[in-house]
Amino acid sequence: MLEINNLSHVVPGRNKEPLRVLEQVSFTAPGGHVLALIGPSGSGKTTLLRILAGLTEPEAGSVMLRGRDLVKQPLYANQLGWVPAGDDGLIEHLTVRENLISAAMLRGAGRTKDEVLSRVSHVLVTVGLENIATERTSALALPHRRRLKLGLALVADPVIVLCDDFTVGLDVRSEREFEALLKLVASDRPDRIVIHATDSLANLGAYDTVVVMHEGYVAFHGPARAVPHYFTVPTYDEVYARLAKRPAQRWGDSWMKHRDAYYAAFKLGGGGENLSAAEEDPGDEDRTIIMKQRGAAEEDETRKTSEVEARPIIPLPGTFSQARHLLKRRWSLLRRTPREWIVHASLLVGAPVIAALLLLPNLKLIKEVRGGAVNAEVIWPASYTLSMIVLIQVLLVLFMAQRLGAREIASRRAIYERERIGGVTPMAWLLGSLLFMLPIILVQSVWMEMFLDIVSGGLPGSGLAKLLLPAMSGAAFAAICLGISANSGSKERAHSVSLTVLSANVLLCGALLGFPQTLGHIVHPFVTAHYGWSGIIHSLEKTAYFTPIDQMVKTWFATPDLAMIMLAVHFLVGVALALVGLRRHG
Repeated sequence: MLEINNLSHVVPGRNKEPLRVLEQVSFTAPGGHVLALIGPSGSGKTTLLRILAGLTEPEAGSVMLRGRDLVKQPLYANQLGWVPAGDDGLIEHLTVRENLISAAMLRGAGRTKDEVLSRVSHVLVTVGLENIATERTSALALPHRRRLKLGLALVADPVIVLCDDFTVGLDVRSEREFEALLKLVASDRPDRIVIHATDSLANLGAYDTVVVMHEGYVAFHGPARAVPHYFTVPTYDEVYARLAKRPAQRWGDSWMKHRDAYYAAFKLGGGGENLSAAEEDPGDEDRTIIMKQRGAAEEDETRKTSEVEARPIIPLPGTFSQARHLLKRRWSLLRRTPREWIVHASLLVGAPVIAALLLLPNLKLIKEVRGGAVNAEVIWPASYTLSMIVLIQVLLVLFMAQRLGAREIASRRAIYERERIGGVTPMAWLLGSLLFMLPIILVQSVWMEMFLDIVSGGLPGSGLAKLLLPAMSGAAFAAICLGISANSGSKERAHSVSLTVLSANVLLCGALLGFPQTLGHIVHPFVTAHYGWSGIIHSLEKTAYFTPIDQMVKTWFATPDLAMIMLAVHFLVGVALALVGLRRHG
């Protein structure tokens, strides 16, 4: 029995006035039960679901399940099945079966491949997708996408399944099918409770009981057949109009008066004395009927929950196991997304070519300096060319890192939020993202340096600095963009902010004109590009190029060692920001 007792919740409202979204909400649901949570938009249904899921902490009240207060001790991740309202939490380029297998791998430790496949096959049959299991998610019709969403919530065999507007947008026939499907899901496990929050009033009779909410108050809880009688309306469709005719508090107070009688009549809430006849309530002019007691045969239709042994809870995989699966899945998605890998391949080829084309006009001068020329007409333009090509190289690496990092979390936020509720840790998601991005950045930056060396016959400077500093600059900036992505509400916002930060790196890195040294010491600790560029330039200190560059650019140059340390700091700052964002949005 799930017992919700006097739940109240307040959120900040406009003009800093608190808004009470739930007020003394109380009802119960036994195992094997399907409950509809209905009410107009803004009645508090989603907030109540989030409290039951442990995503929001109420101001007051308790949620009891088997003697455990879920407010103080939320459900273990695999005891909960969460079906969100949106359809963007599915992984489009995986098949139906692969979506379910991925969810099962992330939510179950210690299971063999056969056990995982057996569970997935059972879920496919339960939700009616076994005939299209090999179809890609992107090709599914809306009803099939909804079935897959439900299947993802069921792979861990949860005891409570919470559905937020599961049938919105479906036609009436599909709604009837899905409400029957929820009954099947509840019957699949004797102690399972399914709660569906919806605005729809169609086919309420498919649910075991209905909770009607209005502006945070419970206005009714009982069988659907009693709803028209209680609200004195001829059809379900007129319930919301009836609710609007009285203040929400009056509906809540009226229900509290009649609740015990209804619960006794319909054997709800732990039972009570049966009503022997219809009762009148002369003190409440809008409440004229309380349903007569049903006959004994009809009362027996109420679901009887037998004592069942608690099933063992499936343990979650460790953080590194989850990260390993997320990384493997991410590479698989890259292979199946031609647009994405073609862009990466184009950048891998195109960025070095662009840098080489900018180098070619003055390449002859660099070769003359390499041959021993030291006259000003040669050394100055050669030094300027070398300084600019190093800057362009670093900025191209930062551009590729920005494209990777800014999209990595924000574009998959709905998937992350669903999997986070299912037990995936923020650290696992972060590790999976980093381990996907870093090899790409390393290959791009090292290949660019090698390509420029081949074209030029060998650029001057320390080989270690030339290889490491661009790669570390890319890794640091990718981490910073990943932090922006994790803290942004949309991929468009993440891309915009990270592009602004990239522009600031172009303008403030000190390579164009440079700041006075004092101002540079204040600004440059925040500029990733400065350390990649200036560290390579400092490695030229013992060459003929360094003096002209030092005279042209009035700023300070970080030593390669200092540059690596600061780039490592930038990387860690970005990782910390990403972890904070993942925890906050999860």
